Amino acid sequence: MFDPRPDEWVVANIQFGANRIDFHQLRNLTASIKHKLKLTLARHAENNSYAHFQNIFSRFLAFYRAELEDLATPCGKVSLPHVLNYKTKQSAATEWKLGVLRILFLDMEALGYGICSDEAVRFLRDSTIKGNVKGTSIRTRDPEEGAFSDGELLSIQSAVNEAYARGDLDLPTYAMAWLFLAYGARPIQIAALKEKDLVVCADANGTRFYALRMPRAKQHGEGTRDSFKTRYCSKQIGQLLELLIKENRALKADSRIADGEWPLFIANAEGNLPRLQYHMSSHAVGRQLRTKLGRITGLKANAKRFRITLAQRAVDDGKDKYTVAELLDHSDTQNVEVYFEAGPAMVERLDRHLAMELAPLAQAFAGVLVLSEADARRGDDPRSRIYDKTLRNNVDRPLGTCGQMSFCGLHAPFACYTCRHFQPWLDAPHEEFLLALIEDRDRMVAESYSPKIYNIKNRTILAVAEVVQLCAAETEMSAGAVA
Repeated sequence: MFDPRPDEWVVANIQFGANRIDFHQLRNLTASIKHKLKLTLARHAENNSYAHFQNIFSRFLAFYRAELEDLATPCGKVSLPHVLNYKTKQSAATEWKLGVLRILFLDMEALGYGICSDEAVRFLRDSTIKGNVKGTSIRTRDPEEGAFSDGELLSIQSAVNEAYARGDLDLPTYAMAWLFLAYGARPIQIAALKEKDLVVCADANGTRFYALRMPRAKQHGEGTRDSFKTRYCSKQIGQLLELLIKENRALKADSRIADGEWPLFIANAEGNLPRLQYHMSSHAVGRQLRTKLGRITGLKANAKRFRITLAQRAVDDGKDKYTVAELLDHSDTQNVEVYFEAGPAMVERLDRHLAMELAPLAQAFAGVLVLSEADARRGDDPRSRIYDKTLRNNVDRPLGTCGQMSFCGLHAPFACYTCRHFQPWLDAPHEEFLLALIEDRDRMVAESYSPKIYNIKNRTILAVAEVVQLCAAETEMSAGAVA
């Protein structure tokens, strides 16, 4: 809500919190044009997202500065020469800016607030204007802007889990990261979530089941929380969100907010949005994801890339366009075609030489190398030994020790090398295990397995390669000390 009469608007929105729109900048417009512009923009602010509203105003402001600001007298009508002159200043890559202006000017005409001459209106109506080029990073599988590779995705998951376990990542950011990984949501959807959107039920045996009511947030003419899409929620994420809600109790100092109305991710201040008090802005959500995940993963991790990854993996897995549109919560299939235009994913070669080259960069090994079983945590417990039962003489030659007291249920030893509780022994057959992993991966590639199957092994291969390097370095250092 804001008062549209002054020349400075303060528009509260979930995208940025609150923003100022300054009409004082438009000094060289007549009062009539400025009034009509305000009426139209107020309608856009009421019925469209703030991002759309801001884009419309910004494009008009750029047009004003280029064509109207330096006129000898205040402009009372936008003429055809103004439009044509602005068009000549655009390149093929920026012609879309005139397209945004066309939306505004023709909308003003339809509402009865027209500010363009008849010739300018006819030109805008009849012209073919190139739109903004979209989807290039998707079509080309851009490694910086496009979908994450399978290896990068596993790396992100591992890094997020490890950072949280070490205390380097707070619970809200950890939960937020897993929501982006699982749903490919937009930041505005995460910002709009309330605690009551986690739906929990239990069967007769007390087994709990979870669902998440995801705000659609980008439907034309609707508010941020006017419609929802109910999504399946895994047990792991459901329990994580329950833990977050429990931790949130310490932050709920405002008695005016009913329990169910509290946001899932609580901001430091109440803000100015009715019914969305203490919600983070989507800008803050996106910034938190970029900075914190970028720091712990070393990757360009933003919401758009997680969204692209969700869709591209679905397409690569053989899903049709209707399923992909449903995953992305699109009302139609118009914007999912680009994922089907993407080039085929490259088959990544990974032999021993390449694994040894990449291992220091990947830093996939998460445990601690020990000289022998006697130096390991739980080294006095034979049950903690980790074997690879596919290797010859596997009973007599363990790979290392598990330092965790409880049963983890993961597939040993494949999951062990990327686990922080694993303590590989210096004299264990890590080289033999590495070659067996690479041989099995090569077999899967030759037999045309899905890349999703054999790429799962990549991170383990790199972790084992790193252990082989650590063992070699330790052996060399010990030999030097003896000499």
